[in-house]
Amino acid sequence: MKIYFTFMRKQRSSALLLILNAGVLLLLYLAAHKYLPDLTSDKNALGQLFKILDIAIWIVEAILLGLALWFWLENKQVRVCVSSTTLSYFDPTFNDVSWQVNILDIIELKQVSDVRQDFLSNLIVLKNGEHKQLMYGNYRGFDRRAFFDALVSANPNISVPNSIYSYKKQRPLWAKRIRKKLGLDE
Repeated sequence: MKIYFTFMRKQRSSALLLILNAGVLLLLYLAAHKYLPDLTSDKNALGQLFKILDIAIWIVEAILLGLALWFWLENKQVRVCVSSTTLSYFDPTFNDVSWQVNILDIIELKQVSDVRQDFLSNLIVLKNGEHKQLMYGNYRGFDRRAFFDALVSANPNISVPNSIYSYKKQRPLWAKRIRKKLGLDE
């Protein structure tokens, strides 16, 4: 069995990134307290804003540092592997998502966004119509081009996006039904 692509990353790197984010957030909070009073003439509005910030900052900091501690202690490993026979995926981030599919059962790798582009999805489409979600957009250091090339090397019949960062807009099913009833088919 030939291995075309492997990506592995321990959760400790995510923990370090969360700690960095907590530090930057604290610096921004301190900078706001120091520099915003000089930039505004409406001290009342600024005082109300700071009342909210003075509470919210500690809640957000606690969440970020709590997640960082959890990731540090758990230190599970994200794994994506493309071989000549299978695509396997394990993401322990919040719910141990794990699946493995036969490479010959894959039709397409789709990258889609909703019409407002608020949410991006990376989906493996199987012959039976089933969709498997990949969260590789969250992984620092994930080489999309190498992953796409590996899928095509393992099975040349797999359709992949032309550009590694292009996402097709996808309407929700209810919107498609309404458009069809109105005669506005895409």
